[in-house]
Amino acid sequence: MQQESFQYLSEIFTEREIQERLAELGSVGWELVTAQWEEYSYGGRSHHQARCILKRRVPVDEFAETLSAFSTS
Repeated sequence: MQQESFQYLSEIFTEREIQERLAELGSVGWELVTAQWEEYSYGGRSHHQARCILKRRVPVDEFAETLSAFSTS
């Protein structure tokens, strides 16, 4: 039976950088799970940022897991 394992990442991106950063992360296997836009004030101006959760598959070596289950050490 094939097992799947995932790695998760929580990041905050500004409105200026989100497109570029998501493209970079996507190119190495990360996929966006959720994004929530937030508004904040800085220097008297309103800005936006996205609080994102991303995930990617992590290879699972079933043979190594089986061996570790029977390890005597």
